[in-house]
Amino acid sequence: MNTPNQTDVDLQEKLSFDTFRNEVLRDFRIACESRQASLLGRKEVLTGKAKFGIFGDGKEVAQLAMAK
Repeated sequence: MNTPNQTDVDLQEKLSFDTFRNEVLRDFRIACESRQASLLGRKEVLTGKAKFGIFGDGKEVAQLAMAK
């Protein structure tokens, strides 16, 4: 029988934490980019360069959470 020793368990936990951290940072980046695009679109509509716009009103984080 092959039982994992403490270093194997620590390594798995570390990899799991690193994966989780990278996923959170990736989601945060997507939310920020989405928000910036929304603000740019709103500015274009308000200045008259665009005729209409559809905006998310800051729901990017909730949408990312629902997609998981």
